[in-house]
Order: sequence, then C-alpha cells, then structure tokens
Amino acid sequence: MFGRELELEIGNATSATLVSLLQTLIERNVLSNEDVRSLLTKAARDLASHEYASPVKGAVGIILDDLLPKFAKGCAD
Repeated sequence: MFGRELELEIGNATSATLVSLLQTLIERNVLSNEDVRSLLTKAARDLASHEYASPVKGAVGIILDDLLPKFAKGCAD
C-alpha cells in the first residue's frame, strides 16, 4: 500500500507543479490560455491512444475534467 500512496503523492505534486508553471507562463505572457488548452488537449489525445490501460484512462479524465477547466477560455487571457 505504501508504494501506491507514494505514487499518488508524486502525481499530486506533479499536477500542482504543472498548473503553477502553466499559470506563471500565462501571467508572464509567454503562453495564452488558448495555448495551454491546446497543450492539455493534445496531451489527453496522446494518452487516449493507450486508454486500454486503466491508469491511463484515469489520467485522460484528470486532464480533461480537472486541469483543462483551470484554463477556461477567457480566464486571465
């Protein structure tokens, strides 16, 4: 069980770091919200080709359902 908890903690830390990085790049006008939405959509599409694996299917859902809305159109653009 400890190994699984560690994986979840690493996933949470990675997600939080990614969101922070993307928000910073938007704030500094390096990327737009649309750029970030495109990047996240591409990541989900790339992962979807491996959707037969349960953890990957969950990862696609996290990208589309949890991360993408953080960069809604018109938000901080």
